[in-house]
Amino acid sequence: MQFIERIKIRPMKPAVLHILAAGILLVCLSSCSKSAATNTSQNKSKTVLFTQAAWKVQTVALDANKDGIADGDATSLIAGCKLDNTYSFKTDGTGTMDEAALKCNAADPQTLPLSWTFKNNETVLSGSFSFTSGDATIVTLDDNTLVVTYDDNFGTATTYHLIATLKH
Repeated sequence: MQFIERIKIRPMKPAVLHILAAGILLVCLSSCSKSAATNTSQNKSKTVLFTQAAWKVQTVALDANKDGIADGDATSLIAGCKLDNTYSFKTDGTGTMDEAALKCNAADPQTLPLSWTFKNNETVLSGSFSFTSGDATIVTLDDNTLVVTYDDNFGTATTYHLIATLKH
């Protein structure tokens, strides 16, 4: 009887070891793929990050003392018909602004062409968009988020320093 019990136990040991080894291998592989996924935006150029999908303004904040920290929400100062616009950029320096559902003027075309360029070693985005015209300093650019700072006067005599956050 002891001989039969030993025979039944022995075949299970290698199986348990194989299962354990497979489990360890799966854990190692999944942790490797997580770190590779985490580093994807680090491996992409700013042009690729900027042009891979359409952007939409999420928030605009006032930076009164220009220290890079939002001092107040200014999103409400941007017309809703501009906040729903999306911006698609191509690697050749062109792109399209789509008016989306809300148009500021019903007679405006649904889409408009735009042009853009990077300046100062890809730290400044230059172009004309409905949320800014001219130069915007890039604070953050990754797979999902674009944060820029720029100046705008909203058609008044006072110029405001703003921080805009755009998302895909």
